This record gives sequence, structure tokens and C-alpha cells, in this order.
Amino acid sequence: MRLTTVELRRLLWRRIPALAVLAALVISLVALIGVHGQARQIAQAKAGADASLQAAIEDWEENGETYLQECIQEQEEERRLSGDAGIDFGCDDIRPPTAEEWYGELPPVGEQYTQLLGIAVYPLLLLALAVGSTGVAAEFSHRTMGSFLTFVPRRVPVFTSKVVAAALISIPVVGVCLVALVLGVPAVYRLTGNDPSILADGILPSFWMSLRILGLGLAAGALGAGAAFLLRHSGLVIGLLVGYLMVVEGVLGNLLPGIARFSIGRNVGAVVQDGTEWVTYVDCEDANGCREVVHQLSLEHGVVTLSVIVALVLALGLIRFVRSDVD
Repeated sequence: MRLTTVELRRLLWRRIPALAVLAALVISLVALIGVHGQARQIAQAKAGADASLQAAIEDWEENGETYLQECIQEQEEERRLSGDAGIDFGCDDIRPPTAEEWYGELPPVGEQYTQLLGIAVYPLLLLALAVGSTGVAAEFSHRTMGSFLTFVPRRVPVFTSKVVAAALISIPVVGVCLVALVLGVPAVYRLTGNDPSILADGILPSFWMSLRILGLGLAAGALGAGAAFLLRHSGLVIGLLVGYLMVVEGVLGNLLPGIARFSIGRNVGAVVQDGTEWVTYVDCEDANGCREVVHQLSLEHGVVTLSVIVALVLALGLIRFVRSDVD
């Protein structure tokens, strides 16, 4: 406990946690700016103050009947040529444009949270990993790790304290973004004059989602520290991670859908969203077109897979730290 406290103080005196918190705040602000832009546009459209929608309405009033008749004529021509009376071009759906059709409906606050958190989690985890790896790798680069071991020669407690501290330091990094979104989204909705009834809808799922993201942040911080013990250079840790995500999960994951079940990205998504699913297409050479295959991952699968990855990296980092020389 004493070593962990010392490690936390040492990390807090470095600039990288403060920069990571600032970056997390920027992420949340960018997300809120996007929500504000969408909300303001929808509010203006409903108030009849959106030039683009008004132009579309005027065009419909002038040419709407012509568009409808053209659609019906093309539909009848296609039915005549094909002999299929069931062909439907959807002409009955052609109606005057509305604000909801033009810009969509603003989702309830809870749904908005889950959408934003589902996107923000990936840069947040990268920040947590960077803080954890930099805190450990800097000691190897500055050759201070050896002096630390002079005072505390047992390397396992030293390793444990640094990994736990790196995990804990992720809490403010992830937490500042979560708090900013929790406070910011209702504020944006109120400022843009949206219906108050959507402010309290669906809050509970996003609360559990936030807790799972905090847990992932702890794991990312620990993973970064463990990888730094293994590779001893933060740039190498982040570079290998980015390369792995691009090559293995980006390229090979598309070519070999079977490995996607064990990819970091898919399993992070499964944990964040309490299970996830995605679609691939097979048998595309068939005359009837591609066959759709739906893949699913549960929350439990995501937790187990990510835990194995973190445990493996920590074990390798500990083995190298215990057995190799430290300057």
C-alpha cells in the first residue's frame, strides 16, 4: 500500500496525466459540440428557420405532384416490362419534407449518452494505456528504476505497486470525460429548447455502461504498465498497439472473420455495450447474392478475453522485470 501511494504521487507529479486529463476533456467537448450542432439544427428546422428545409418544402409545394406522378409512371413501366405486379418503388412514401425526416429525431438523453460513450471509449482507453506505459517506461529511460530497487529490492511488490498505480491513475482520465458528458448533454438539450420529457429517458443503461468503461480504463492503465515492463519504451508500446490494431484487427480481421471474436476492438465493444453483434457476408459468388451472417459476442466473452490479454501481458512483463538486469 505504501509503495502504491508513492507511485501514485510520482505519477501525479508528471505532466503526462495532466495532459491526458486535458485530452479527455477535449474529447468530451468535441462530442458535446457535435450534439449541440445537431440539436440546434433540429430546433431551427422545427421552428421553420432552416433555409435548407424551407427550400425543400417550397420545392415540394411547386413540384411535389410532378415527382409523385413520375414515380408512379416509372413504377408502372417497370411492372409492365418485368411482368411483376408486385414491384413497389415506394411512391406512397413520397410526402412533403418535415424537420424529423430532414434531420432526424434527437435521441433521448440516455440513448445519446450510450452513443457518445460507445465512440469516446476507444481514445479514452488509449490515453489510459499511454499514461500507464509512459510512467513505467520513463523510469527505464531515465535509469531511475535501478535506484528505486536499491531501496526496495523485492521486485514483485515494486512491479505490483507500479501496475496498480498506473491502473488507478486512469480514473481521473476516464472520469473527467464521463462527468463532462453527463453534465453537458442535458445542458445542451435545455439550451437548444428540446422537449424536457427526453431528458430522463434511458439513464440507467448509460450508468452501467459508464462503470464498465471505468473498469476498462483500469485494465488499460495496467496493460500499459505491464507492456512497458516488457518492452521498456512507451513509444514502442503504443506503436506496436497501433500497428496490431491496423494490421491484425483492421486487415486480417476483415479477411478472416473467425479471428474477430478474439480481437481487442470487438471485445471492448462487447463489454461497453453489454454484448455486441456485427454482420459479415459470405457466398457472394452465388447467383442469389451474398448470404448474411450475424455474429454475436456477449459481455462475459468480452470480459474473459480482455482479462486473458491483460493477464498475459502482465505475466510477461513481470517475468522480464524479475529475471533481467535493471540499470
